[in-house]
Amino acid sequence: MSASSATLMEKVGKARRKAGERAAAVMEVVSVLQLPLWAERERGLPNALARSALFTAANRSIARGQYKHHKIAALKGIEIFYSGEELRQDDEDVFLQIVHLARQQPLGEVVEFSGYSLLKELGWPTSMASYQRLRDCINRLSTTTMTVKVDTPEAGRTEKGFGGSLIRKFAWETDAARGSSQRWQVWLEREIIYLFDNNTFTRIDWEQRLRLPPLAKWLHQFYFTHADPFGMKVETIRGLCGSRIAVLSKFRYKLKEALDLLVEAAFLLSYNIDSRTDLLSVKRAPKRLGQTIEVERRA
Repeated sequence: MSASSATLMEKVGKARRKAGERAAAVMEVVSVLQLPLWAERERGLPNALARSALFTAANRSIARGQYKHHKIAALKGIEIFYSGEELRQDDEDVFLQIVHLARQQPLGEVVEFSGYSLLKELGWPTSMASYQRLRDCINRLSTTTMTVKVDTPEAGRTEKGFGGSLIRKFAWETDAARGSSQRWQVWLEREIIYLFDNNTFTRIDWEQRLRLPPLAKWLHQFYFTHADPFGMKVETIRGLCGSRIAVLSKFRYKLKEALDLLVEAAFLLSYNIDSRTDLLSVKRAPKRLGQTIEVERRA
C-alpha cells in the first residue's frame, strides 16, 4: 500500500471514529430523562398512586399486610398490582422527599442525602428510632414489585404503564459513634418517568401534608388531584384509602375528624355527608397565591 493510500485510510478511520463519537453523544443526550421541576414547597405525586390504596391510611398500631400480586383498590382507569409489605403514609412521605431531590438531576443517577437532613424535611425527631424508621421505609420501598396501568385517551394512546420498584437500590454509611444512618445513596428506576407525564401527576402542598395524620394525608393527596371533586360514597373512600376499620360508622366518624383537619388547614372550604345517600361532597379552597406565583416563576 502506498504512503498516500495509508494516509487516506487513516483519515477515513479518524472520520469514522469522530462520527461514532458524535452519534454516541447524541444518543446520550436523547437518553437523558429528568422529572418535571416543581417548587420547593411542593412535592410531585403521580395521580395513579394518589387515587389508590397503594399507600394506605391504616393505623400504625395494626400489623402491616404482606401481599403477592395483590390488586390495589383504585379509581376507574387505574390498575395496580402489588407485591411486598404494605406501604403506608410514612413510606409515601419518604418516597415523595426522595423524588423531590431526584428531580434536579437525570433519572437513574444516584440521589445522595444525609439521614439527618431527610428526617428534618419529614418533620420526624432526629432520634435513633427515627433513623431506624427511615431505614425500614427505604427498605420497604425497594423490596416492592408493582405494575401500574393508566388509561390515557389523549393523542392516540389508550394505555400507559410502569413496572418495577419504587426504589431500585440503595446504600448507606453508618456513624458508628452515634449508631445512626448518616449518609444515603438511592437510585430510582428511570422508567418511573412514565408516571410523571403531562397531566398524570400532581404538585401537592408539602407543608400542609406534613401537619396531617395518616387518613387526612390520604384525603389531602386524593383531593389535590381533583380541581372540582365529585361526590363519593363513604364506603368507596374507605376502600380507596385502605382503611382497616371494618365498621362503617366508626370509619365515618374518623373520616369526619380528618375532614375537619383539612378545613382547619384551609385546604377545604367545606364538606358534607348526605345522611340519606352517605355521599361525601367536598369543596376545595382556591390555590394559595404564594404557591401559584412560585410555580409560575419556575415555569
